[in-house]
Amino acid sequence: AKAAEADSKGKVVVTTDGPPSEIDIDKQVSILENVIATMPDAIVISSTSSDATVPAVEDAMAKGIPVITIDNRLNTDKFTSFLATDHSLGASMAAEAMAKDWEEMGIDPTGKKVIVISSVAGTAVNTARTEGFINKIKELAPGIVVLETQYGDNDITKALSIAENTIAANPDLIGIFGDNNHMGVGIAKALAESGKYSEIVTYAFDANEDQIKAVADGIINGLVVQDPFGMGYNGVMKAIEAIEGRQVQKDIVVDATIVTKENMQEPNIHKLLFPLE
Repeated sequence: AKAAEADSKGKVVVTTDGPPSEIDIDKQVSILENVIATMPDAIVISSTSSDATVPAVEDAMAKGIPVITIDNRLNTDKFTSFLATDHSLGASMAAEAMAKDWEEMGIDPTGKKVIVISSVAGTAVNTARTEGFINKIKELAPGIVVLETQYGDNDITKALSIAENTIAANPDLIGIFGDNNHMGVGIAKALAESGKYSEIVTYAFDANEDQIKAVADGIINGLVVQDPFGMGYNGVMKAIEAIEGRQVQKDIVVDATIVTKENMQEPNIHKLLFPLE
């Protein structure tokens, strides 16, 4: 967002605010309401909830404030533009990569187990990722046993505990999918501690420093990497278009990329992982 501010050549000043955690939905609603009261020229928001921020977003739109939403779709059509990854497609890409890894490892998934460890129940993003992965893995491996999805409340320690317990209780576990960075980090810690990372194929969404290291170290197999830098940048640019009275595209899909140890040094992948270098 700040890069977009710089590139706007003085057209906008970007201020940022947000809750301390993705699960602190009430705090984000309060922040948003306070921002609207200041009557900014536009708002760019990545909502932690598909529903809780809707009244405030609709209020902003009614007051003539353009609202650009990114990453998580709101349950309203009263917004200016929405930029996001196709989360279901990204998760299905992880399932495809996992199935390919099993094949290359000589693993027959029939009767074996796989689990999704999700950060938060009920959000559009996490639901799309969970369902996208499960639907595709069942399609590719009809005999696979999909364990009940577990939720880590966006907490690394909880994800670690869930992964540890699941690994210990299921010696026939061959796959784990984590639906965000905190889940991925917790899963990676459990795999490293158990020593099972060479037996259990793991993919996770997003790419923070710990996840990237886990891929480089061979602890997890790969990541579904979005372009949060690009979404924030383009969100501000779309806000500028709206402020200037230009027509803004309503829905914009941002591509996701599978990153593995084998491709992470490619220049375009490296730039995706480290956009500020």
